[in-house]
Amino acid sequence: MPALWPPFERAVIEILTRGTLKQDEFVKILAAAYTIATTPVTVNYTSGPVPQPVLNGVARQKILRDAIDKMLSANRGKDRRLTVADFLPAALAFIKYWTPGVGVLMSPFPPAIPCVAPVPAGFFLSEDQFNSVMGVVQKSNSGANANSFAKISDGGSGGSGGGGDGTGTNGMGDTKSLFDRITSQAVINDPVVIVPSPIVLFPGNPLLLAKDLHFAMTKSNSPQATATNLTKAFSSHLSTIIGIYIGFLPPGSLPPFTIVVFNGIT
Repeated sequence: MPALWPPFERAVIEILTRGTLKQDEFVKILAAAYTIATTPVTVNYTSGPVPQPVLNGVARQKILRDAIDKMLSANRGKDRRLTVADFLPAALAFIKYWTPGVGVLMSPFPPAIPCVAPVPAGFFLSEDQFNSVMGVVQKSNSGANANSFAKISDGGSGGSGGGGDGTGTNGMGDTKSLFDRITSQAVINDPVVIVPSPIVLFPGNPLLLAKDLHFAMTKSNSPQATATNLTKAFSSHLSTIIGIYIGFLPPGSLPPFTIVVFNGIT
């Protein structure tokens, strides 16, 4: 099922209309609301959407509390005109929540179509088979999907928003190194999967999220508008998350596994 944004909106409205909460109380409530909203996510694979809920959101709430605290702290700068850059630290903290290794994991079940099960972390793949499958994936993803795959495998240069600042279009540095580090490492010339699928390779665009957070926190003229605009900011961010699912094919298939690209989470 998709993310549960209506309860999140209601929670934000209630918090803002209450008006008596200290910042740390606000942070805790909003982090919990975000966790609840984004636990039952659907991953948009090129082969079709699959519900794969977040498994450890509660355990990663400290990341969210840090992000929300940064967002609120930026919004306190009323003595000057706030810019998008003021909300970039908060955006990067939210993106950390979806970054593999430090952030959340999504359930590998049900598997992405046409897989029957995920390739588990620690599983060794034949380099020839891995390279063969990667070639098939790149050829089979045409149009927008090919652009998405190019973004995650070629350093993020295919998207919009690059500013020539050395950070790439995602503001997170060299995406290709992230792609290589997550999907494989050299062990006797064979790749080994070190993170279970689904594997996030591009955890969203922090510059776009900072822009949307800036709008929500500075241009909204009511609690209802703030809640709606925050929901739009977070749901839009999830739609920019890109990654892959490495899964086994039905018995007898050659090669025995495949890689399915996903482009966004809802």
